[in-house]
Amino acid sequence: MKTIRLEIGHIHTVRALHIYLAYMLDLPAYYGKNLDALHDALCEESNPMHIVLSGAASSEEMAAYLPRLERVMNDCAQENDCMCFERA
Repeated sequence: MKTIRLEIGHIHTVRALHIYLAYMLDLPAYYGKNLDALHDALCEESNPMHIVLSGAASSEEMAAYLPRLERVMNDCAQENDCMCFERA
């Protein structure tokens, strides 16, 4: 199983976060850069992966968004047997 470590402490905007996620998770070119699109992409993933999310929110925008991101990641891990998620 591939482990992907996402360090988000240096990210200040939701837009930058989704660009980072697309790159780090090797999401398809049509990835819509929002939580619904992230959910769809991760639930369709068939390669086993362990995603580790670390770092504290670096802006108010990120502080408000991170709980939603974590919820989506947890939901995907429950729906897709090829994925597990951890918040470090």
